Amino acid sequence: MPRSSSIYSRKAIEQAPEHLDRAELFAICKLDMDAPADLATMVSEEDYVRLLETIAHAEEGRPRAHINLGKSMRCEDLGAVGLAWKSSPTLRDGWDRAERYVGVVAGVRALEFTRNEQTTEIRFVRLTDEAPMGARLSNEATFASFTAICREASGRPFKPDQAMCAHEMIGDKDFLEDYLGCAVEDRAGINAIVISNAELSLPNAVGDDAISRFFDQRVEEMLDEMHSNVPLAFQVKSEIGKNLSGGIPKLSDVAKALGMSARTLQRKLGDEGAVFQELVDQARRELSERLLRTTQYPLVEIAFLTGFAEQSGFTRAFKRWAGETPRSFRLNATSGQ
Repeated sequence: MPRSSSIYSRKAIEQAPEHLDRAELFAICKLDMDAPADLATMVSEEDYVRLLETIAHAEEGRPRAHINLGKSMRCEDLGAVGLAWKSSPTLRDGWDRAERYVGVVAGVRALEFTRNEQTTEIRFVRLTDEAPMGARLSNEATFASFTAICREASGRPFKPDQAMCAHEMIGDKDFLEDYLGCAVEDRAGINAIVISNAELSLPNAVGDDAISRFFDQRVEEMLDEMHSNVPLAFQVKSEIGKNLSGGIPKLSDVAKALGMSARTLQRKLGDEGAVFQELVDQARRELSERLLRTTQYPLVEIAFLTGFAEQSGFTRAFKRWAGETPRSFRLNATSGQ
């Protein structure tokens, strides 16, 4: 049975009408209302859908709570994929990483891109009028949550060009359109937002991103220690590490980021006795060890953040690097603190 993070359920309860009993709402999701919010705690899709339905039935007029739920979403609420999205150079990179994340973690293709000359259409899970009411409400909330995440990641008043909802809207359509800043076509047969390619190509804000901070801090530490320029090999490794959640970066892309040609980069690395693929391995190992020590991300999410297509590949590589499994490394690191 599909499951989702309890963060969504908790945010839905926050938006529920005040007259609803909070203890009863938490009970629907089988959550302890006094326990701290935790991304790793999961709620079954059946319970989450029933929660949204219960809240919507208690609202006066057209439901808005599920839309407010979507509006309240932040990158940190998405765990590893939120971190990767927020640290992406552009919104397009963020969407590409989100697509890769779903493929690595869920093993399904839940996002589909159609790239046209001027715009890109991004489709997500198809739900129809035959789907349960709560599932359709969740679908409607997704339009708001995608917009909220894009606004935070980009640091701009982002708005899609168009939104298309597969079913007839249950929630307050005018309220959703006002938040999105564009028209919503319901009964469209697909769930999608259309974004201009110009918007997707603009640079993101790249705010307080843990991965970038980790590698940038290492650069500063090396500068302090050496009182000189950081070796090119370390700059390359840092650039690799910042981009791993998008998959293994090409040498040509790293060279471009460092302001040189691929041939020049290869030559200069050779002069330092460094090999690009070995730097990729080093960056992956350093980042994975950092994430295992300092976060509670599931191993499959750490595999995604370090550029692997599946958890099994990450486990094999980590055992080759460290001589133990990621799980064993995490346990030993935790017990030693």
